[in-house]
Amino acid sequence: MRLPEQYSKAEEFERYLGDPHDGRNAFSFAQAVALDEVDAYPERACALLDEWGLPKYYVPEQCGGRLRSYEELVSLLRVVARRNLSIIVAHAKSFLGSVNVWAGGSQQQRNKLAEIVMGGKQVALAYHEKAHGGDFMASELKAVKVAGGYQLSGEKWLVNNATRGAALTVFARTAENGGPRGFSLFLVEKNALDPRSFEHLPHIKTLGVRGVDFSGVAFKKSFVPEGSLIGAVGTALEQTLKAFQLTRAVIPALALGAADTALRATLDFARSRNLYGGRVVALPQVRRTLVEAFIDLLIGDCVTTACARAVHQTPEQMRLYSAVVKYYVPHSFEESIERLGVVLGARHYLREGHWHGIFQKLLRDNKVLSIFHAGPLLNLTTIGVHLRDLAQHRAQAASPADAAALQTRLASVFDLNHPLVDFDPNGLSLYTRGRDDFLNGLELALEQLRQLAQRTPSEPMPSETTLQRLIAQVEQVLQQRQTADDEQRELAKQLGVEYSRSPELFEQAERYCTLEAAACCVHMWLHNRQHLGEFFKRGDWLVLSLDRLLTRLGQQRREELPADHEERVAEELERLFEEERLFSIVPLQLARSEKRQEVDQYE
Repeated sequence: MRLPEQYSKAEEFERYLGDPHDGRNAFSFAQAVALDEVDAYPERACALLDEWGLPKYYVPEQCGGRLRSYEELVSLLRVVARRNLSIIVAHAKSFLGSVNVWAGGSQQQRNKLAEIVMGGKQVALAYHEKAHGGDFMASELKAVKVAGGYQLSGEKWLVNNATRGAALTVFARTAENGGPRGFSLFLVEKNALDPRSFEHLPHIKTLGVRGVDFSGVAFKKSFVPEGSLIGAVGTALEQTLKAFQLTRAVIPALALGAADTALRATLDFARSRNLYGGRVVALPQVRRTLVEAFIDLLIGDCVTTACARAVHQTPEQMRLYSAVVKYYVPHSFEESIERLGVVLGARHYLREGHWHGIFQKLLRDNKVLSIFHAGPLLNLTTIGVHLRDLAQHRAQAASPADAAALQTRLASVFDLNHPLVDFDPNGLSLYTRGRDDFLNGLELALEQLRQLAQRTPSEPMPSETTLQRLIAQVEQVLQQRQTADDEQRELAKQLGVEYSRSPELFEQAERYCTLEAAACCVHMWLHNRQHLGEFFKRGDWLVLSLDRLLTRLGQQRREELPADHEERVAEELERLFEEERLFSIVPLQLARSEKRQEVDQYE
């Protein structure tokens, strides 16, 4: 199988990062755990990322960097994350801290920030305050207008790279009474501040990613020039909500990396450990747990990849998609990793031994991704406010021209060989107006599946049985979508104004994420089955993915799935492991490692 061109740089980067089992490597599991034990910042690893040139991928091409594809950026972050989440959480914060400037800053600000980032200096995002968390409308840090600029006064808390960062994007109150137009964003360069006018707050101890610089900053009438204002006065909320559409699309890459290592470490243990007269991996429940974790990874991969490509192709829908991917992927992997811990038994809890104790570290580290940069509550709220318009839009009949345009957009997002257009930040919107190509395109996908069922016998894969099963599953997803739309309308009618604050709204939003994941898997298979290899084309993984998602939706199985689907997926999982390839729909070649002969002192 020939990999899509946009993944070649990630394979090159993977080779540069080296074998994570080599304890001399700065990106090794052994060093990851050792640094975590003493809450140490990964200095050497971050310096090596700078040497390779990763900061250039945080800066758009228009500003002199190499960020031309969010799909490519996701693939680069993923291969670092599979080694040590602490490294990439610390390093990639410069991208998160810069997005507001790339999307809404002046050319002078972009040029200056590009110089900072590509020079290897860190950028922080100062949004949160200890008393208000993610409630930005309650922020108290003030920016008071004075001659030639503004004075900043107040504190920002739990800021990644607050102390190490050379620059910060600061969310500040510019109107006494606040309100939607009462806040503004500022690009603050520390070396331009009077050193007596600000101070760093102490390092904050965390459960995971312990060496990362989570701290804070206190401003005391710190003067910043007029040119520090990002965009217009009073536009911070709008700019932030648009920037979230980019950062939320990227963060799930870190969860994909963590989940890969969790599954790889567990599979290695299950293959080498003997129990009850045979290998652990042969035990039916263990085998099923491993397959389900692999399926969860493939589902998350489809959702993350689709959203990263949608940044370019359908940016006007990213307010919805970014909230879906940011909620669904980290949340589902938290559950998946917990289940893998059952297979590892005591070893999942040990800080040494099997794979140097990396599992317990990533179990803790991965939990930060759900709350990192807008937590589950905010993401579900964002999805919830779209549900009424989405249901109303789907109730309207689409014209043939609309259907043809939708099919074209779906191909541009899901066909990995389709070139991406340049990202236009002006295309981002706060309102999708009921548009959701992924779920709205399921009828078109169903028609494509039915046409495949009429194909000539010269195309043996997938089998006729598999195709009929997929058709039935997509019909069930469509039924679930209709049920969700009907329930939304009924609940909104019953609850009135209380609907927007009801627990039912959050339940519906969570359900919508699962429907969206199902749609992504179906479209990804239809548009790539000819060029992502035999396993992908056969479709066993898609049958199991849809079955898993329908079960989460409460759908009763019409029939028990045959065991051969699960066994073929298990065989592919072991093949990828043996060939040292990424557990992905695009199975990158991993850095080669010597055959491990690790002696587990706890055997």
